[in-house]
Amino acid sequence: MWDMSSFVWIILAVILGVIELLSTTFILLWVALSAFVTGILSLFLHVFGIQLLVFIFLSIILLILTRPLVKRWRGSPTSTYQSNVQRLVGEEGVMVSKIMEGKTGMVRVGNETWSARGEFPEAIVERGDRVLVVAVKSSLLIVRRVVSE
Repeated sequence: MWDMSSFVWIILAVILGVIELLSTTFILLWVALSAFVTGILSLFLHVFGIQLLVFIFLSIILLILTRPLVKRWRGSPTSTYQSNVQRLVGEEGVMVSKIMEGKTGMVRVGNETWSARGEFPEAIVERGDRVLVVAVKSSLLIVRRVVSE
């Protein structure tokens, strides 16, 4: 028979699953799965302390076993996964603030504003210049000024 702790674990699993769908980090997926399994097991394990230990143990084991696989899958050249920021490579934007030598400026690409650096350390890109995103390092865009013909 279902008890309150089973519902709490299942609801937690659903909430974490929805957050994972929105973030695609592949971390909360395993925690959500652990919460779901704990919710099912809580039908038989009525002591909350044991339920919590099962949840923590499953979360850690799933993260340890699957995280390297996910990292390898994301990083492989044949992977079709592409983060939202990586999709900006090849897009054009407009500088919102000037980039000085070796410094960071701000660029607007579409409706979003991002931190940006010039493609080369000595690059200076003026405010209002059109730029092309040539690479992404973490969430920093690497840009090249577009020369108008």
